[in-house]
This record gives sequence, C-alpha cells and structure tokens, in this order.
Amino acid sequence: MHTKAAPSRALLQGRGVSPLIEAYLELHHLKHLFRQGWLRVGIPRETCESVAEHSYFVAMLCLFLADGHFPEADATKLVRMALLHDVGEARAGDITPHDGVSREEKLRREREAVEHLFAPLPRGADYLALWEEYERGTSLEARLVRQVDRLEMGLQATVYEHQGAGDLSQFFASVRRALEAPEFQALLAELETLRPRD
Repeated sequence: MHTKAAPSRALLQGRGVSPLIEAYLELHHLKHLFRQGWLRVGIPRETCESVAEHSYFVAMLCLFLADGHFPEADATKLVRMALLHDVGEARAGDITPHDGVSREEKLRREREAVEHLFAPLPRGADYLALWEEYERGTSLEARLVRQVDRLEMGLQATVYEHQGAGDLSQFFASVRRALEAPEFQALLAELETLRPRD
C-alpha cells in the first residue's frame, strides 16, 4: 500500500492509552493512505487524494443530498455511515479490484479492522452495526451512501481530468454502473458535461 507516512498507531508502542486516543491514532492513518486506484492510473502522489479526504467528501455530499434530494432519508444516519464506511482501511488498506483480493477476503480484512477499532469505544457496537448495515446495503441510507461513494469518485475523476490526468472514462463507467437513483444519474449526466473535450 502506498502511503504518505507510516501508520500513526506505531506511537502507541504497547502503551495503554484511552480508547479515544487509540482510535484517533489508528484512524489518523487514513490521512496518509492514498486512494490506490488513482495512483494506479498515474495520478501524482502530490495531488492524489487520501482515504480520509474521500470519506470527508462522501459525508458532505450525503448531508447536502439528504437535505436537497432525499428528505425521506435520515440525514444524521447518512453522515454517520459515510464517516464510518472506509474506517476498516486504516488497517486493511485501500484494496482495489486490481489487487487480486476477493471481495470476501477484502470484507474479512475490513471487518477484522473495524471490530478492533470499535470494540474499545463506548458505542463501539453501534458503530459496528452501522458499518455492517452499510456493507450489507440493507437500508435506504446504506444504498444511498454506497451510491454517493461512487459519485464522489466521479467528481474526483473530473477534477483529475482537468488537472491533466488524461481520460479517466473507466472510473465514470464504474460510477454509472453503481448509480440507481434517478437523482444520482442526473447528477452524473451533468458531471459528464464538465469533462474536458479533446
């Protein structure tokens, strides 16, 4: 896994600290963990987004979309789920479909990571349940966050194309396949009009 720095959890070195500090140092690694798919297509490290940056924008988009397009969704649940959806990557890494890791193995690694991260926290079981709900896609909120996760990738791809990254159509194809809600499909169609033209 390509990162900006080593995981901050090394600071712990077997010391007993509060669960909050331990969780922070574990999750701090997400600030340094590059989104590996972007590196694979040649996005330079100096402009490559981190997993933390991606998660932040997924959460922001969920907030705005809940308020503007999906009033029937629980906005607080959407944002909480968005903030939690990639936390397993702090230990498991940002595994892409090109890494040769099965979906089942990826899920196993991430589940092990989130169980470790959430267990010592006061509401750890609630966080784990929310993460599992996202993974299963069993609620309206989970299905929306999964789509926003992909939509954010399309938005980032548009930015990278304008920064000279070349044709990132493969990412737009992935986004297109994941979007079910007409509201998201309309946003993607609008986004496509912003892509650079040769």
